Amino acid sequence: LWHLGRQSHSSFHPSTNDTVSASAIKITSGHAKNSKNENVEHETPRALTIPQIATTVQDYVKATRLSKEAGFDGVEVHGANGYLVDQFLQTRTNVRTDKYGGSMENRYRFLKEIIEAILADGAFPADRVGVRLSPNGNFGDMGSEDNDVLFPYVAKQLSSFGLAYLHVMDGTGFGFHNKCQLVTAMDMKQAFQGNIMTNIGLDKASAQGMLRSGSTDLVAFGRLYISNPDLVERFQNNWPLNPDAPYEHWWTNSLGATGYTDYPFYDEKKAAASSIFAMAPPMAWYGMAGLVLSTAMIAGSRAIMAK
Repeated sequence: LWHLGRQSHSSFHPSTNDTVSASAIKITSGHAKNSKNENVEHETPRALTIPQIATTVQDYVKATRLSKEAGFDGVEVHGANGYLVDQFLQTRTNVRTDKYGGSMENRYRFLKEIIEAILADGAFPADRVGVRLSPNGNFGDMGSEDNDVLFPYVAKQLSSFGLAYLHVMDGTGFGFHNKCQLVTAMDMKQAFQGNIMTNIGLDKASAQGMLRSGSTDLVAFGRLYISNPDLVERFQNNWPLNPDAPYEHWWTNSLGATGYTDYPFYDEKKAAASSIFAMAPPMAWYGMAGLVLSTAMIAGSRAIMAK
């Protein structure tokens, strides 16, 4: 469940013609996309009022209910990557002086109310609801001096809900803000009483290492799945991976299926045939080629005699 907050653009919201956030703080780097898929300057968001925060919480509830009706098995509240929940959590984007700003308890309140409302509505039980956080990333112009204290605090508070998992983007694949010390998966594991899922920049070896260390219970892969639709089978059989998808393939709608659903599955027979040629010494290639040519000539002769 994903609310862009200040990363959105007013062209997507014709009824209000603005964007919203915890506070009226503009993103200072990069660009936004408007409804025509054009690169445009980021806008200064409007700070949500307390009544509007309550309405937004109910938007999450409605989205959860619709997810259930659509056949989903559960939902994950996206509180990472500088989107709306993250904008309330971090001091970089939250300078409010009401009950949603200031202390860690107040900045956590928005996320807390979302989880409470989703569970009270009952579309999914707690063990079908997860939360995603990114304590280290600078994506979306994020990063705050107290993140190393804030995010373990949030993890500890979320423990009381009995959630399916806490999804922690502890890697720095989206950049590191350098505002405080790195928050590790183990930091969050020690704070959260439940399953920890980790993500960002992992491969098979590093994922297995994290699982063995006990710092995580689950591992998620995103980029590798884009270019490897059979990622599980490739891991199981130690097959090589396709090259990573270019960044533009992650989000460019105009490309259609290109770079989205057209990456090849691993062809074991083709790979085995290529391996035979690759391992054979150069002189053997001529022998293989001669065998193929001779077979073709014999087949051709038989065809002529048949005529």
